[in-house]
Amino acid sequence: MSSIRSAMVKRILTIPLTMFIVSVIVFSAISFSAGDSSSYILSDDATAAERDRYREISGLDEPFYSRYLGFLSSFIRGDWGLTAGGTAIKEVIVSHIPVTLAVSILALVMSLVIALPVSYLTLKRGTVRSAAATAFSIVVSSMPVFLVSIFLVLIFSVRLGIFPVAGYVPPEYGFLLHIGSIFLPSLSLALLHSSLLIMMFRNSLRENMEKPFSKTYEALGMKRWKIALKGATKPSLPLLFILIGESAAAFLGGSAAVESVFALPGLGSLLVSAALSRDTHLAGILMMLVALFVSIASFLAEMVSALIDPRRNR
Repeated sequence: MSSIRSAMVKRILTIPLTMFIVSVIVFSAISFSAGDSSSYILSDDATAAERDRYREISGLDEPFYSRYLGFLSSFIRGDWGLTAGGTAIKEVIVSHIPVTLAVSILALVMSLVIALPVSYLTLKRGTVRSAAATAFSIVVSSMPVFLVSIFLVLIFSVRLGIFPVAGYVPPEYGFLLHIGSIFLPSLSLALLHSSLLIMMFRNSLRENMEKPFSKTYEALGMKRWKIALKGATKPSLPLLFILIGESAAAFLGGSAAVESVFALPGLGSLLVSAALSRDTHLAGILMMLVALFVSIASFLAEMVSALIDPRRNR
């Protein structure tokens, strides 16, 4: 357990380092992008004096390092300022977080519901089911998520009329309506990441099925499916939890395309909107938050994986 605690401490310490590196990259990107906020906050007929005054008030005339320290300090304190439209950034982000979380959680559940049964049912090599699962994984994983989203809309919304084409329904207006509004976006993400889960988790199961302990179970007359569940699953769980963490991080950090296709008011669509409107400060805060969410999700997955890994608990 001491090795686990040591690894946990080291992993925790990497989160601030990661956030520092991300903050430098993000602030550099928004600082050296074409123009500054004075070029789109002020009207086109603003005088040079008005622009200089705005830059002075906003701190845009200060040195790079001073502005960076102010940006980092404000992010840590949670004092994120205002959007280009004058709304508090914290309020805007808080109102968009539930949408992204709902889509991400449902997508994670869907990916497990798809991947785990398929992994066990196609465990035996050389079967039609195994070949079909492999082909599915390769084809789906090679498709952009927005293309998968469009296909799902054409089939389930336009053709069958089961789910709405776009839009978001909050839970307070009805649970089924809420699930219906996020079902296709979540399924789009789940299909892509379930293909990764199938390939890697199934390969891990197959490797463990060839280990001596599995051969012993087989010699004792235990059926293959029981060996897979009792013998091969437990040593494969650490990898599974790491894959779950990576999927959760990907859902949180890569939802922009899906939210844009389905017109969902989540963090991804907010980031796209901020970029298009050149609201660099809002975009910077959002990228920092996404990096933080991804780091935390990865950390939790790695810690759970370490705790259940029998090789690290001897």
